[in-house]
Amino acid sequence: MTREILINHTIFETRLALVEDGLLQQIHIDRGEEPSLVGNIYKAKVLRIMPGMQSAFVDIGSKRNGFIPIDNISRAKVSDKISDLLREGQEILVQVVKDPVNKKGALLTTDLSIATDYLVYRHGRAKPGISAKIKHKQERSRLNDLMDSIMSGLELPKGLKGNFILRSAAEGVTANELTAGISCLIDIWQSIESLRVQKSPVAVYQETQTFQRLISSMVDLGINKITVDCAEFLKQLNQWCNQDSRATKMQTELFTAEGNLFDTYQVEKQIDAALNKQIALDCGGHLVIEQTEALSVIDVNTGSFIGDSIDENTFYKVNLEAAIESARQIKLRNLSGIIIIDFIDMQNLDHRRKVLKQLKGAFLPDPINNKISDFTEFGLVQVARKRTSRSLSQILCTPCNHCEASGAIKSKETLCLEILRELIKVKSSCSWKSIEIYASNSIIEILKDKYSTQLNDFKSRTNCDVKFSIDRTIKSNQFNIIPAK
Repeated sequence: MTREILINHTIFETRLALVEDGLLQQIHIDRGEEPSLVGNIYKAKVLRIMPGMQSAFVDIGSKRNGFIPIDNISRAKVSDKISDLLREGQEILVQVVKDPVNKKGALLTTDLSIATDYLVYRHGRAKPGISAKIKHKQERSRLNDLMDSIMSGLELPKGLKGNFILRSAAEGVTANELTAGISCLIDIWQSIESLRVQKSPVAVYQETQTFQRLISSMVDLGINKITVDCAEFLKQLNQWCNQDSRATKMQTELFTAEGNLFDTYQVEKQIDAALNKQIALDCGGHLVIEQTEALSVIDVNTGSFIGDSIDENTFYKVNLEAAIESARQIKLRNLSGIIIIDFIDMQNLDHRRKVLKQLKGAFLPDPINNKISDFTEFGLVQVARKRTSRSLSQILCTPCNHCEASGAIKSKETLCLEILRELIKVKSSCSWKSIEIYASNSIIEILKDKYSTQLNDFKSRTNCDVKFSIDRTIKSNQFNIIPAK
């Protein structure tokens, strides 16, 4: 299996794709407008206590107030009331667990943690620990002895009241690497402590850049190569790889071929397909995926596949393929919360066990925690997947009441960026005198107001004029670009 990371970088957007044997597995998009807050630590102010909900609203300085339930308050007891733990106007340190989604603010916790490649420091933890993913007893014993030796020779600052946890990547780590990681975490925590004197709300710790964090989490997947289409971004990436001992062996290269990186690897088509409700299966069956704010549903259908006859084996074969594709679509679309998969009903218990095993295996690896239930009596499987950020549809689309029941269409911002990507493809040596962009009035206004610099750059690079035409016959989620010689 070949695993590659493809990075498409422009001044208005950065996109990272994880591809396995040509098949898109993950897509991450950063437009710089709403950067992820997950992992950030804030000195915040409690605004409102909600006794009935056992929760509170907290000002962290963002557009929407954060939300903290009593379960996310360190060392809160079952018998505690939130009004006994927090009061309005109180200043507290909180960390973002989930990004704001739609009208909901960020989900917060007071169980603070910071991490390096091999270690996590948890401020509220009473005992040190080692990741359960490190299985070998001999290695666990070696790491325990190593940590005891290192910690016995350190004089920890008074404010450092928590403990360190060794991550799964620490398997085989040296004493020097652990010592460097501990020193780094101590420095970060002391920086947090020094910023606590500032007036709330204020960020006292911000996570590393999104894509640096993403690539770091993918290193252990056995990435064969990282391809980037921007020389400056590649330079920054190589600097980071040289600082991370796990990433030094990864091959990085600049994409210099003609055309668009994502087009060349068929990624653009796969992103568009991931916005569709219906996904075809190789066997002739298909999935129908419905996403709502409360939950998501995947319905498995036989479609044109009937096998030799419509029987249990036919259903079993469709369900096996559906299990693999369902897991891929959940990760690719970043579906979270409660996800119901309605498999075609099978009476054979062995078939059910094998389909469930296939589904669980297809989720590996998943960067987000998930829990998969057994089959219910109605042939349903429930997947609970932690919500940490917006889904692909929430990033690229906007709700729509007139889109053939799909529920969402590409947002104006998404369409504008697609137009700009089309312009980037035009060679500087083109013989066109002008191009005419046909789109809705709202799209044209955004292009003129927000992206005038990019349009002027295109004109200078190609010596080609840009004209606009408002076309009321084109749907609001479509556009057309016509060249004129």
